[in-house]
Amino acid sequence: MRRRPDAEERSDSAWPVMVSGVLLSGALAAAVAAATIRYGMEPPPRIAGVRLAEMTAAWTTQAAAEGASSEAVRAWGAALETALDRVARDHGVVLLPARAVAAGAPDMTPQVEAMLAAILAGGGAAASRMPAGERP
Repeated sequence: MRRRPDAEERSDSAWPVMVSGVLLSGALAAAVAAATIRYGMEPPPRIAGVRLAEMTAAWTTQAAAEGASSEAVRAWGAALETALDRVARDHGVVLLPARAVAAGAPDMTPQVEAMLAAILAGGGAAASRMPAGERP
């Protein structure tokens, strides 16, 4: 007649299975965490500068000389905001005034000026371009 294992024997034989289960669960959790970190997160945005004070001063001087209307001033301000948004989006950067950036960030003023000119000319749908080989 076959003897039934008592409770102590059963608990001793289940121990390796429980430890293996815990170790496999931990390994699976670590693999999921590593994959989430590596593939699930976008890289942080880069920072770039724009010489806003110079752009605004140049346009203000020109507008005053030409006697621009208040509607033209508002249109230029709205176009500048749109140009800044598009350049930031197209290049994946956060744009800051150049005076707020101590050093090391690329200057995106030429791209913003080009986009602003395109918007004011009525063709602002084009993506902003950087010179070949240049990355922010």
